[in-house]
Amino acid sequence: MKLKLIVACVDFSAITSKVLEWAGEEAKRFGARVELVHVVEESMPRLAQELLDLHTLYDSLREVTQKRLGDLASEMEKTFAVEVSTRILKGEPFDAILDHVEATKPDLVVLGAHGKKGVKRILLGSVSEKVVRKSLVNVVIVKY
Repeated sequence: MKLKLIVACVDFSAITSKVLEWAGEEAKRFGARVELVHVVEESMPRLAQELLDLHTLYDSLREVTQKRLGDLASEMEKTFAVEVSTRILKGEPFDAILDHVEATKPDLVVLGAHGKKGVKRILLGSVSEKVVRKSLVNVVIVKY
């Protein structure tokens, strides 16, 4: 298998470092590029939408997110000597990731699983599980 593009999905939680390590090692091994992807969810309670200036809030969130992604990309480039780009997506995480995968057609998607079980998993769903089930490309799940 020849990998050219690896999409690494990060949420800035504790699992992020493991996702970056896995994606970086594979990118280095295959000479692939890495695209770090983070999804900004747009859902917010109606009252909060009325009280807040959402455009300002999302602009600030985008700036902070871009800075954090840039820092992670720089760290990966130094550590693994691979080319890294970043992308911020908006929407429901699994939908945004699947749409992005369909549009960019990477060779591999790497994302983390937080290991929620039982009622939490049923109520909250699992982004990684939904991506694995519906993705048209190979997906690697890094467990927490």
